[in-house]
Amino acid sequence: MDTNASPLDGLLALLSAPASPVHGVRSWEEVFQELGTALPADFVALIERYGAFEVGGLGEDDHGERDYLEFLVVADPRSEHRKVTWAQAAVLRADAYNPLREAFPDMHRLWPEPGGFLGWGTTIDGDWFGWLTEGEPDEWPIVADGRDDEWRGEPPLRITATEFLLHWFSGAPDLPHMAQLWAGGEWEPVECKPLSS
Repeated sequence: MDTNASPLDGLLALLSAPASPVHGVRSWEEVFQELGTALPADFVALIERYGAFEVGGLGEDDHGERDYLEFLVVADPRSEHRKVTWAQAAVLRADAYNPLREAFPDMHRLWPEPGGFLGWGTTIDGDWFGWLTEGEPDEWPIVADGRDDEWRGEPPLRITATEFLLHWFSGAPDLPHMAQLWAGGEWEPVECKPLSS
């Protein structure tokens, strides 16, 4: 890989973007206004190139059959799903999860709390990848939040969302649990497809 290439160029070399990306109909300015903040510039560039996308491949389903399974989904914040915007969905998620914090005080605070977790991608196993919204958007660190407690205590990563995906798909994981998520040959061939609403 070219050491002078941007993280997005590096990711594109490993994971081709959909030929016809699916983009949301809202403007970035509308999204930022609703959120009350911009989003990291690298993520905006990622979505401009890939649109809303899923990554999957041939894997083993619950019945032991080989089938196409998507293992990562990244939505376009400019899209609406079931008439709910990306920001509204994040608020609903926070409302649903906040009661759990009494039982699990080490859980991440969720956006829109200051510094709270704002998710940008999900896995087949219910894991969330996102940012801790502390400081300027381009400095937001990446964290993971799992359906179980396996991610608790993992330090935030001071890399961008695009760098995170590049590390994942290049086989150079930065999180101890990443090896469990990236099954390599189990998912061959890996494809990136536009995410339909």
